Amino acid sequence: MQCLIQELRIAGMDCRLYLPPGYGEGEARYPVIYVNGEIPIEGIVTNLVNAGVQADFLLLSIQPESWNDDFTPWAAPAFRAGEEAPQGRADAYLSCLTEKIKPYMDAHFRTKSEPKHTALFGYSLGGLTAVYAIYKTDVFGVIASLSGSLWFDGFCEFMEREKPIRTDLRIYLSLGKKESRSKNPRMSRVAECTQRAKEILAGQVCFEWNEGGHFHDIEGRFAKALMYLRIGTRVV
Repeated sequence: MQCLIQELRIAGMDCRLYLPPGYGEGEARYPVIYVNGEIPIEGIVTNLVNAGVQADFLLLSIQPESWNDDFTPWAAPAFRAGEEAPQGRADAYLSCLTEKIKPYMDAHFRTKSEPKHTALFGYSLGGLTAVYAIYKTDVFGVIASLSGSLWFDGFCEFMEREKPIRTDLRIYLSLGKKESRSKNPRMSRVAECTQRAKEILAGQVCFEWNEGGHFHDIEGRFAKALMYLRIGTRVV
């Protein structure tokens, strides 16, 4: 399926924007899904279409300046030998997203700007930052963390201490069944930490297992989250 994709640069960040079929006709407004990091938009939309689902939303993927720095909530040791330690700039990234990128989208496109129509998705560290956002802003009413790096040092303890700003959140977590087999001792805690996050968030969250490891069927995992949360998706 051919997608209508625009390449944008907003607030110094490279972005890709998906526009739904018929966007150029009429005056309808659409929910917006913001995604931490670049994702295979075309494959995700194809998965939805193949499942008989219409993608009636705007989707903006945002490429950070530094994946490991912008998508970590605080500084931590390097994830692997030879890598630079993450600097923990998620607060600055989220400020840019909520104070510059979202206002730009609302001003230049026909968006439904209310929190219930505004989602934040992320994969891996992007998923970690999506969950972190619920403690930092009330802008997003829908959250999806796919294979989220919830094993990150001290994050579950942070979740136990803090409370989400919104009480009406809809949250979706998913994880591959093989992800906890990582040889990295920190990353191998991902299943334990994701289950713990589910318990902390209690009734606000849906948790779903997927087949495979961390990089298996990313497009399909995004499509499943979109179909479950039903933000701008409808069966045709």
